[in-house]
Amino acid sequence: MEELLRAAGLAGRLTHEHEVDGERFVVVRLDGGFEEARQRVRAVSAAHYPVLLADTMHLDRDFFRADGRLSSPADVLRRAQTVDLDAHVARWQARQDAETLGTGDEGHHLDAYDVTAYGAPQFLAILPRPEPWAAFAYVDAYGGVGLPPELMVAAARRWHERHGAEPTVIGLATGFAVPRPPTGPADAERLAVEHVSLAGLTAGTTVRAYARALTRLGHWTLYDRP
Repeated sequence: MEELLRAAGLAGRLTHEHEVDGERFVVVRLDGGFEEARQRVRAVSAAHYPVLLADTMHLDRDFFRADGRLSSPADVLRRAQTVDLDAHVARWQARQDAETLGTGDEGHHLDAYDVTAYGAPQFLAILPRPEPWAAFAYVDAYGGVGLPPELMVAAARRWHERHGAEPTVIGLATGFAVPRPPTGPADAERLAVEHVSLAGLTAGTTVRAYARALTRLGHWTLYDRP
């Protein structure tokens, strides 16, 4: 790990080592150049995945309980292989009214979907698995809103496969870099519903208006709060 930190220009930074179920990783304290540091680690290591954090609260394993028992990252990843994300989305959609879904003409503001608006991150976690979606088995999104972490793992994997999406920041606001935004209205609306079903305060407008925004964004900011 020291060699990786040197290669990424992070040698000498304050670090803290975490161990979860025998897996070790480090969290580096940053004071600027956040996304640049994340990208440097991404470039020099194929064995780890770097993600920014606003704080270390989201590493608390109490957020990863299932049936009252703590879950290891491996447990979460196993459950994610069989979780029914579509059923979760369908249940959410069935509870919504026409006003929530909207017509798509309600309007949106593209500059409202920038994760940096929620404040600068403070830490860089260099996680022990390289898959971008596996980050959600180590870091809790949205600070304990009761969302099963395997749903976020499954969703992040789907978004990576469809759109190349990779999480950059995980916390109460969770950011993704997105090289391939949805291009058609049906794909965009499906994605918008997935986002809002997992992070209810994301859209800031109706779901269908948010879907229109998604076709024009190279980044996403999912947001919710306990």
